[in-house]
Order: sequence, then structure tokens, then C-alpha cells
Amino acid sequence: MTETTSKPLVGKVALVTGGTSGIGKVTMEALCENGASVAFTGRRKQLGEEIEESLQDQGYKVIYLQSDLREISEVDQLIQDTVATLGSLDVAFNNAGVFDSDALFHEYDDSSWNDLIAANLSSVFYCMRAEIAYMLGNDGGVIVNNASIVGHRGSRRATPGYVASKHGVIGLTRQAALQYANAGIQVNSVSPGPTLTETQQPLFEQGPEAVANHLSSLNPQAAFVTPEEIANVVLYLASGAPDMLTGQDIAIDGGQLFKL
Repeated sequence: MTETTSKPLVGKVALVTGGTSGIGKVTMEALCENGASVAFTGRRKQLGEEIEESLQDQGYKVIYLQSDLREISEVDQLIQDTVATLGSLDVAFNNAGVFDSDALFHEYDDSSWNDLIAANLSSVFYCMRAEIAYMLGNDGGVIVNNASIVGHRGSRRATPGYVASKHGVIGLTRQAALQYANAGIQVNSVSPGPTLTETQQPLFEQGPEAVANHLSSLNPQAAFVTPEEIANVVLYLASGAPDMLTGQDIAIDGGQLFKL
């Protein structure tokens, strides 16, 4: 652990949704390492409790809170529990979401659409609404939403629900940034490209050539984004970004978004 003077988030409380794996877990750990007290959610209770115990053993102030973010009452309770346990809410990383793929528009059924929108868009709105309501009475705060580069365009692989939900997350980011620009609440989003999380591990284990072949038609660098790279951007937005940086979506994709 680094010295306190080098930790920009000492005295701050952060909430990370989807914090038991991938981008959320790495970001949650980075926030802890930089001085924040952190509450995090995740679908797998046993795993969440194991991560909580491990980080507490390392001296970090962290709590795992199980919550179904598709349910308004549970989201509201999540914010209340975070504040009651850790004393505040200064930073929120709305990261939780799911991915579905390989469904054509005319074959995408109602259940898949409703489930995806509930998990990826409605949940973000519920979280933002509760976070903002608290921050308005707490001298402001920082909200970062996890979108995607397909929030800017279509995708041959992702479904209509996934693409629509990520466009929606960016829209919610911009709308909230506009409405609370003078209330001390900064709202931004990050849009990762293909990221090396657990779901990509089998491909990664095949070696650099397999990764390059998979990504070369998309990513100019023919490489995965790492969760650490995304966590570093979230950390910057949470601790070092200027006040005037709000309403922005930051693509972290090795130039993929702008490749013809």
C-alpha cells in the first residue's frame, strides 16, 4: 500500500456496481488502493463476500452489498446501506451489465429485449437517480457510467437490445450532466472496446496470434483493452478531472471507434 499522501481518494466513499469480476473488480480495487472506502455489488454472493474479506484483510475499508439493480426498492436500499455503513457517497461507478450476442433484429424476442434493457439501462437509471438524490444534499459528487463503443454505432455481434442499452447509457450520462452541471455533480461515461476479462480468457490463452487475428479487423492495435486501463480512466474521473469535464464519453478502444 502506498503512503496516504499519494492517495487522492482518502476520505471519499465510492460505490461500484458489478464489482465481483472484470472491469468492476479491478476498478473497485484501484479505488481502494487510492484511499477510498468502497461498497460494491455483484450477483454472486459467495464470491462477493470472499472478495470483501480478502480486501479487508489487506486493510481496506470495503463492504459487499448484494442487490438486484433491476428492482427500484433494492437500488434505493443499496444507496441507503452504503451511506449508513460508510458515511457518505462521493463517487459512483455504474458498471454492472450483461452482454448478449448473435440475434438478428427480426428474431430478437420480447423476453430478451426486456431482460437486457432492465439489466443494462433501467438499472443504470435507477442507480443514477438514487445517487444524484443523495449527492444533491451532500455537496455534489462524481458519477461514471460504463457504456461501450457500440453505444456510438451498430455492431454485427451484439444484439439490438445491447446496442440500444449502451446508446441509452450515454444518453443518460449527457442528460444528467446537463441538468446537474451547476450542482457540483460531474457525470461522465467510459466506452471500452473489446476488453480482456474472464469471458475472453480462452482466446487469450491461445496466444498473441489468435488475439491479433480476432481483433485485427476491428482494433488498429490488434490487442484487447485491459481492465486496468479502464480503471485508470475511472480513477482519473473520480479524483483528478477538472470540474469542467462533464457530460463526456471517453472511448478506451485503441482507436477502434474511428477506424473505417
